[in-house]
Amino acid sequence: MMKLFLSPTSPFARKVKVALMEKNLYPDVEEIPVDPWSSPAELIRANPLCQVPTLVTGEGLALANSDSILDWLESRFPEPALRPANDPDRGRAMAIAAQAHGLMQYTVDIVLERRRPASQRSATFTDRRMAAIGRVVTALGDRFLPTPGFGIDGIGVACALGYLDLRLPEYPWRERSPSLTRWFSGVASRPSLQASAPPV
Repeated sequence: MMKLFLSPTSPFARKVKVALMEKNLYPDVEEIPVDPWSSPAELIRANPLCQVPTLVTGEGLALANSDSILDWLESRFPEPALRPANDPDRGRAMAIAAQAHGLMQYTVDIVLERRRPASQRSATFTDRRMAAIGRVVTALGDRFLPTPGFGIDGIGVACALGYLDLRLPEYPWRERSPSLTRWFSGVASRPSLQASAPPV
């Protein structure tokens, strides 16, 4: 039995949860919701960095960082694959997944900046992050050609866009990219995305 420490609103934890579901592994996972900001002792014992997601394998190995966890899942449970088999397609999927990961991180950065006292916030920092988010959304709209099935590229993009909707609902990413809007509308009903959706 694996253990997955996660926060229900973390896009990185959601990415891992979706991957586990797409690999049909979730019946063998104990989900442990935590608030990493409260430094829960059980999470710290597993991962001194006190980060979510953290996946503890059946052998007791604690894996942190969503991409490292996905790498381990692909190695340990190769079927169904989340990465294309051939090199060019796999490289493209990984490049898209990396852009989606950055989109999540920059959205998190803005959320955390907005939580700082008003006198300590940096408008320049937020503006730079927002500009980068806009560039990534545009680039994904131009470059994202989903691999067959629902692999690391689709999982990453879906979780990143879902997190934008959750944390920056005022941001008009749908207006910037009609192609992403159409794709996202089509995959939003996927069971793994439905089951991992953050609380409203």
